[in-house]
Amino acid sequence: MSEGNAGRDDRSHWEARYGERGPELDRAPSAWVIERCLGMPRDALFLDVAGGTGRHAVALAREGRSVVVMDIAFAAVRAASMRHPRISAVVADVRACPLRAASVDAIVCVSFLDRSLFPLFATLLRAGGTLVYETFTRDHLDVVARGHARGPRSLEYLLSPGELRTLVMPLDVREYDERLVIDDAGERHVARVVATKH
Repeated sequence: MSEGNAGRDDRSHWEARYGERGPELDRAPSAWVIERCLGMPRDALFLDVAGGTGRHAVALAREGRSVVVMDIAFAAVRAASMRHPRISAVVADVRACPLRAASVDAIVCVSFLDRSLFPLFATLLRAGGTLVYETFTRDHLDVVARGHARGPRSLEYLLSPGELRTLVMPLDVREYDERLVIDDAGERHVARVVATKH
C-alpha cells in the first residue's frame, strides 16, 4: 500500500468512526494536559495534533489561548472549528503537515501514537517551544480487558515502558510520568511528557 493510499484509508476509517459516534463533543479533556498548557504564556500558539472535535482545544480556547486543531477527519475538524472563535482548524494527515518549520509555540498530542512523527514535532516548534504529550502504554491493555476503557489493542499504538522519554529526544524533558490515571476523561494507563526545544 502506498503512503497516499494509507492516508486515504486512515481518513475513511476516522470519518466512519465519527459518523457512527457523532461529534463526541461531551468528552472531557485530560486535566493534566490542560494544566500544563495553561502554565504557558497566554499569547502562545498551540497546535493540537490529531485533535478530533477539539476536546483539548476548547478547554484552552476558553482560557484565551489560540489553538490550531489538525486532524485527518473532516467531520471532526469541522465540529472543532465551530466550537470557539479562538480555534482554527486544518484537515490534514499530520504526516504531510502543511505548517512551516518553527511556526508554533506548543504542540498538544493526546491518545495518538505515530512514532515517526516525533522529529516533525521538534521541527514545528519554535525555539523554546513545548511538546505536551499523553498516550496509552501497554499496561492500558489491562484496563481495556477489565472493561473500564476503550482503547488501542495493537502494540503499534501502545508505548513500552520508558519509550516516550526516548521518542521526544532531542527535546529537553522537563516532566515525565507513567501511571494509571482516573479523572473526568476516564480510566487509562498512560505515559506523559512535557519537553522543550532548545
